[in-house]
Amino acid sequence: MKLKFISLLLLIAGFCLAAQAQVRRVTIIEELETPAPGEGVVKVTADSKIKELIGFLSPETSFNSDNTIKTNGFRIQVFMSNDSRTAKNEVKTKGSLINASFSDVKVYENYTPPYWKLFVGDFLTKEEANSFKQKLQKAIPELGKEMYIIQDKVNIQINRTF
Repeated sequence: MKLKFISLLLLIAGFCLAAQAQVRRVTIIEELETPAPGEGVVKVTADSKIKELIGFLSPETSFNSDNTIKTNGFRIQVFMSNDSRTAKNEVKTKGSLINASFSDVKVYENYTPPYWKLFVGDFLTKEEANSFKQKLQKAIPELGKEMYIIQDKVNIQINRTF
């Protein structure tokens, strides 16, 4: 039994190390020079020492196929409850209410036992989140007392047509 357990641990450790080895840091220049279908070609000509001085893409940032990046940012927590009888319905109701008033803003429902939570928006800065929070409070005053700005991973739409 001990041998099986140790073998399992070694196997898991091997997979973790293999996954880390596959993560390659990409410089901004490499990202710019990577060909993309339907886009032009970018070639950066610079001394290698200058290229070394230019930073890498942040490891907290990842590109998605739908022209969004996932990075550190802010969301507005609109609702949180652990009342197992009503919380799920309240999240759905409040989410629909927000979508009706602000159709261009994403609403995220989250269940992390025992709490149901409702988040709104994808903001890069706390100031952007606060500005939208004030608009939300004016449009839907009954949500005002429960709103908090929280840090989270957010999805930011990018325009990669330079």
